[in-house]
This record gives sequence, structure tokens and C-alpha cells, in this order.
Amino acid sequence: MNQDPALAPGFEFWPALPAPPLRATPALLPPPAAIAPRPWLYGTALVAGFVSLLVAPGGVGKSALAIGEALALASGRALLGERVHHPVGVWLLNLEDPLDEIERRVAAAMLQHGLTRADLGGRLFLHSGRDRRIVMAEESHDGGIVFPDQEAICRAAQEADIGCLIVDPFVRSHHLEENSNPHMDAAATAWAEVAHASGAAVLLVHHVRKGAAPDAEAARGAKALTDAARIARILSPMSDQEGEEMGIPAAERARLVRLDDVKANLAPRAGRAAWYRLESVALGNATEAYPRGDHVQAITRFRPPTVWAKLSPADCNEALDAIAAGPGLGLLYAAHRRGRGSERWAGRVLIERFRLTEAEAARVIGAWLENGLLVECEYRDREQRKQRQGVRVIDARRPLVPHQQGDHA
Repeated sequence: MNQDPALAPGFEFWPALPAPPLRATPALLPPPAAIAPRPWLYGTALVAGFVSLLVAPGGVGKSALAIGEALALASGRALLGERVHHPVGVWLLNLEDPLDEIERRVAAAMLQHGLTRADLGGRLFLHSGRDRRIVMAEESHDGGIVFPDQEAICRAAQEADIGCLIVDPFVRSHHLEENSNPHMDAAATAWAEVAHASGAAVLLVHHVRKGAAPDAEAARGAKALTDAARIARILSPMSDQEGEEMGIPAAERARLVRLDDVKANLAPRAGRAAWYRLESVALGNATEAYPRGDHVQAITRFRPPTVWAKLSPADCNEALDAIAAGPGLGLLYAAHRRGRGSERWAGRVLIERFRLTEAEAARVIGAWLENGLLVECEYRDREQRKQRQGVRVIDARRPLVPHQQGDHA
């Protein structure tokens, strides 16, 4: 195939389209208050007219999350803790599973969240790639790229008043080279054109590269895909370190996953990760041949326990009394776990008295140092005859117990 030498590599893939006359248009510059707000649908993760990306390793629960978000949008309910701005029609294009398996997963999610058919109001639409493949983009015989189903998808979405299309997985929606930037740009742009023409949000569900860090570069294949998405999120399993820090038993950690914003062009990134739990839901469809019936995965929001839920104000004051008394006559507790002073670390008071983990105790001591309840100081160790670093308690900053709050009022 001959390529125009004036074009950058890759542009030979784009079909020639008639271009309207190019004119410089004067800016209207409307008052800021007169500009319509962005048409957000689901928190700041899905917005009408744009493509968002959800990436995750296999088996982590990205399809369960996509179904949960689809049901939240169709019902108008904050099922997973994110605000649903208004209910919309949702077209879930599952391009891997047969329809009966998709229906099992949807049924499990509806049971988990207490939804009925009436709650969805006819706004959920399901499609199985086993029944009809979707080919958004593929290479033609002459080396160009064609878009066989783009017009049909756009027309069907408009006819059904679809507000959000979920494509799971993205890789099954095209026949292009995943590691080619021009190819991935073409496939992603085809979905972006559907979003623009239909006015719907498009969520592309995709896999991560093996061993990838949880960031915007984690998506498998060429970087053009994440470049084309306005919003990208990554779902990842709970690590052992995270489980230890939160006090989650090892047996429970495999069910917990975290969702991070890794790219947010249209809104500020979330300040912290959102956590979810994967539940096993019994469908109640037992038969004589299958007396246990099906148990199917569904996702729910998980609020990680905080160390402060384990400590009452009275507990904190008890720990502070012990820290103020010191580990021995004339000694002060240390602020940090390092060197030979680790046995004098103030966090050991919390571990011994309230059975906190080391990570939890470190968070409490760190918070008290940050807010000035504990201050580091230098003092003279008379027995060792040398200067040491320790901590003192600032009584004026102690937490008030309930009766003290009433007396103070």
C-alpha cells in the first residue's frame, strides 16, 4: 500500500471522508454560569458523550463491577456508593459469555442489592457476543480499517434511548492488532464516535498487562487506548500488606478489591481508593439434578475498618496515660520503631493493651504526632547518662470522653 509521505505513520489506516470547509470561527465566550455543566451519569466515572476505561487483571471482578454499575445506572440507585445523577438506559454488551450466563450474573447482583424488575423500569438491555458478534473495527483487504458495526450500534443505541454502553471486554469488539498504536487509536476512536453521535457514555472493560503497576499505563496493548479514554480506572486485588494494615484476616482478602482513578481528564481524581467485596449469591435455582443450584459472584461496596473504630476516647486516654508514665523510671517512650529504641516505641502500649497490629498502632501514633497530641523532645537518660529522643503528651489536646464533653458544654 502506498502512503502519502506527508502523513505520519498510521494515518494510512483512516478512510478518506469528505471534509467540510475549514473556517476560523469567532469565539462566543458565553458567561461561565451560562455554560451547561458536564452531563455526568455515574459519580465522576461515566459522562455522556465520552469514553471511559475500566482495566483489571483476569478474575478480579471487573465484569461483576460492570454489572453492578449497569444496575445502578438503570435503577437510579447508588448501589455501590457512587452517586447516580439520574437513571438511564444501559446496554451491556458482554462479548464473551452466553446470554444465560449473563442473566445469572445480573440475577445475582439484583438479589444482592434487593432490586426487582420494576426497579429497572425496562432500562437494562443485554447482548451476548455468542449470539451476535460485534466488530467495531477491522483491517480491510487493502490494509485500511473499516468499521462494520459502528453505524448499527449507534442507530440501535439511539432507538432504545441508551444512556450508557458497557463493552466487556473491549478486545472482543475489534479485530485489530492490540500492540499497534494506530490500530488501538482507530478502535477507541470508533467507540468515541459512537459516544459522541449517540450522546451515551461508553465504558470499555479491558485487561491489564502482566505485572503492571496500578497506573494509567497498566492497560494491555498499545498506549493509544488509554490516551483516547477521558477517564480510566483500575481494579486490583487487596495485597497482603493492605490486608495487614486494615486488620483483614488472610482468608478474607481474596474477596476484596480496590478501585483507583488512574486518569481523570474531566474531573479531579478521587482522593482515595474505593473498596469492594465480591459476594457469592445463591440464585435459589436448585433442581433434582443440581440440588445446590448456582452460586454466582456479585459485588458490593466495602468500607475498610478504621483503627479509630477500635479505640474509644476513654481507650485513647488510657493509652496516653501509659505513654506519659513512660516505660520506666525517668524514661520516655520513643516516637518511632527504629534502632535499639524499638522496644521503647510508644505504639507497643496500643499493641499490648488493645491488641492493635503494628501497622494500626503506627497509624495512631503517627496521627497523634501530626495533630500535636504527642510531641518529640530530647531528655536525659540518667541511667545511661546520655541524651535520648522521646515523646511527651500534650494534655490540652487529649480527646474528651462523653461526660467531659457534657461538662465542657
